[in-house]
Amino acid sequence: MTNILGYGELMLRHTPMDSPLKGNISQEFKTNFGGSESNSLCFLASKGHQCTFLSAFPKNELGLKSKQFLEEHNVKPKIIFDDNKLGIYYTIPGKKNNLSKIVYERKDSSFSKYMLNESLINEIINDVSHVLISGISPALSRICYDNILKIVDISKSKGIKIIYDINYRGKLWSLNECKNFNLKILNDVDFLFSNAKTLSSVFNYKLNYKNDEFFSGTEDAINFVNEKFNIPFIGMTVRVEDMLAGALFNGGNIYLGESYLVNQVDRIGAGDVFLAATMNGFFNNWNNQKIISYSTSAFAISHTLFGDVNSISDSEIENFKANSLSK
Repeated sequence: MTNILGYGELMLRHTPMDSPLKGNISQEFKTNFGGSESNSLCFLASKGHQCTFLSAFPKNELGLKSKQFLEEHNVKPKIIFDDNKLGIYYTIPGKKNNLSKIVYERKDSSFSKYMLNESLINEIINDVSHVLISGISPALSRICYDNILKIVDISKSKGIKIIYDINYRGKLWSLNECKNFNLKILNDVDFLFSNAKTLSSVFNYKLNYKNDEFFSGTEDAINFVNEKFNIPFIGMTVRVEDMLAGALFNGGNIYLGESYLVNQVDRIGAGDVFLAATMNGFFNNWNNQKIISYSTSAFAISHTLFGDVNSISDSEIENFKANSLSK
């Protein structure tokens, strides 16, 4: 049975109703919970997979609301409560493949200050088949950095598979710090998720783009990271100008999804949906082309929805694909 444990930070997100912010004029904000690993777990849980989220929340109303949020999405919370705070971030969603503007207020959060001991990790992962982590968590504090390394080491010793999204965040740490961390864990990763630009930047690798070939940079990045780290399964989101797509490497071959042009509402969390949709297809033993077609469609439709967590139904994904490709 598939049993996925995610380790990461759940935060409170504030987004102005009328962006961008204008001087000192007070505005209304949309507020919701989000976090890379929890976003993916919520999607997977909606497909019937058993998911647990390991994190730390403050011992107050926000912490209890955060726990309730996970439970409402059928994700089992494994939470440590303390006297610190919940991380917060403010966003203005990016349009037309432009990056979203994000301001973090997460220093000294409960998650960043909680050190996991090996006995707790061993207890939690006892029945786990896969561990889901991202490159955001180790950038938050030395405690989180060491926690990730301990989780990976113990998981690999027990034959548990590692799902990892590099998720480089320049506001959290430098490219060199990110590179050094990835050099420590990528040889232990079973399922890697990223994109060509991130891999090129983190490893200072010049991509080989071929004229008028939409996927050429992505295919080159896949070949580069596979040769360097021998990772058996690689999922890649693709953004070229206004177009969205996805690619998958498995069994020594590359499979390409459809490309989409959508009216982008909010791109935050779309990559997390891509990861989760890809893993859902893998867990269901779909063929590789079906997996990447499904996850690419889920990735694209997520750009048309507001919020970090997008638990999209399979029929919505299929209808979106059919309607988009028929135009």
